[in-house]
Amino acid sequence: MDHRRWVAAVGLAAFVLLALAPAQAQRTVTLVAWTVGPDNPSVTRFTNLQAAVERLNRDLQREGAGVQVKLEGFFDTTEWDPYLRRVLLAFQSVNPPDLVQASHPLTATWAAAGFITALDDLIPRYRQFADVVESLWDAVRYRGKIWGIPQDTEARPLYFNKTLLKQLGWTDHQIASLPERITKGEFTWEDVLTTAREAVQKKVVESGKGYYHRPRPGPDFLQWYRSFGGRDFDAGSGKLVFTREAALRYFRWLRAAVDASVLERNRLDGDWSRFHQTVTDGKVLFFSGGTWNWAEWEQQWVAGKGGQDWLFANFGFAPHPTWRRGGRPITLSQPQAYMISAASKNKPLAMRLLAYTTVPDLDAKHAVGSAHLPVLRTTARLIRDRFLREVSYLLTYTTFQPPHPDLPRWQDALFRGVSAVEAGQVTPEQAVDLVAAEMQRAIGDKVVIE
Repeated sequence: MDHRRWVAAVGLAAFVLLALAPAQAQRTVTLVAWTVGPDNPSVTRFTNLQAAVERLNRDLQREGAGVQVKLEGFFDTTEWDPYLRRVLLAFQSVNPPDLVQASHPLTATWAAAGFITALDDLIPRYRQFADVVESLWDAVRYRGKIWGIPQDTEARPLYFNKTLLKQLGWTDHQIASLPERITKGEFTWEDVLTTAREAVQKKVVESGKGYYHRPRPGPDFLQWYRSFGGRDFDAGSGKLVFTREAALRYFRWLRAAVDASVLERNRLDGDWSRFHQTVTDGKVLFFSGGTWNWAEWEQQWVAGKGGQDWLFANFGFAPHPTWRRGGRPITLSQPQAYMISAASKNKPLAMRLLAYTTVPDLDAKHAVGSAHLPVLRTTARLIRDRFLREVSYLLTYTTFQPPHPDLPRWQDALFRGVSAVEAGQVTPEQAVDLVAAEMQRAIGDKVVIE
C-alpha cells in the first residue's frame, strides 16, 4: 500500500469511528408500566404508551439526546383486587414499576403512604397537559398537590331496556322522555321500584330481574348512597362522613326491592359474565353500569346481533335518579390516572412519556375503542362516535370519590351493610348500626357519623 492509500484508509477508519461514536454512547433507559382494564377494550391504556414511546424516541434521536426509551410492562384483564395487591407488593419492594395506572382515589392512598411522586413541578414543562379538562385535576389532587395524570374518565348510567318497557305498555314518548324525567327529578328511585315491581308481576321480566347492580364491591355503592342524600366527606375538616338517615333510606330501598322480587337476593355473586349475559339477552329491565360496558357489550356480547345499532335500539341510559321528587340525579366518574413511582430512577423521562401519551389522537383512540370519555378538551370536540356524543351530558351530573386515604375502609363497611341487607341477614336499621360501628372501629376519629 502506498502512502496516499494508507492515509486514505486511516482517514476512512477515523470517519467510521466518529460516525459510530454517538451510537455507541447512546444508552437505553427501560421504563416499566403496569396498567389494568380489567375490561378488554381498555387495552389502549398500555398500547397508547407503546405508541407514545415510538414518538418520544424519534424526538430524542432528532435532539441528539443520547438516550432511547424501552417500554416494558403489561395490561391486566383479571380483576382489580389481584392487580392492586400486586401493585402494593411492588411498591413495598426495592424495584417497583416506574408507571402505574389505577383509579383516581388511590392517588390519596398511595401519596399518603409515600409510594408515588407529586407532579406539580413537572406538569408545567409540557404544553400537552394544558388541554386536560380542568375538573379532572381535582380528582388527582390530595393535600394541595397533584399526584397523577388523568388517563380517562367515564360516567355510570342507569340503563333501561326499551323493549321491555314497551312490553310493559309504555309509549314511545314515555320511553324517549325517561332520561329527561330523571334529570328533572320527576322519576325517582321509588318510580324505578314501582315500575320494576309491575314488570315482575306482569311477567314481563323474571323474578329478580327488575333491577341489576354490579355483582362485586366497587365505588358505585357510594354513588347510590349519595343518591339517597348521603354525605361521605367534609372538605372543611378533611374527614370522611357517614349519614345514617341516608343509609337507612338506601338500605330500605334494597330490602323492598328484594322482597318484591325486583332484585335478586344473591345479586352479589361476583359473576360479571352472568351480569353481562343476562343484560344483553334482554332479560333485565333496569341495570346500573358504566359507559365502558357499552363497548364491552358491543364488541363481546351483541356483535352478532348488530353491535351498537342493536344497543341503541334496545337500551337507553340516564343518570341515576334522586330519592325525592325535584332532587338532582347523579352519576359517578372514576377517572383513571397514570402515577409515577416515588422510587423511579427516571421520573423526568417517565413524565415526558406521559406528555406524549396525553395527546388528542391517542386520547380519541382510547375513548372510542373503550367507551370511556376523553380527558382532553380538544378530543371532546373532535370525536364523532354516537354513543360518546350522546352520553357525555351525564358529566353535568357527575361526582368524584373523596380524596381520603381511608376511603377503602369506608367503602368496605358500606358494602358489608349492602350485602347483609340484600341477603336478609339483618334489617336495614341493624345494617346502619353495623356500618357505623365498623367505620368507627376501622377509621376512628377520621370519620364523622351523623
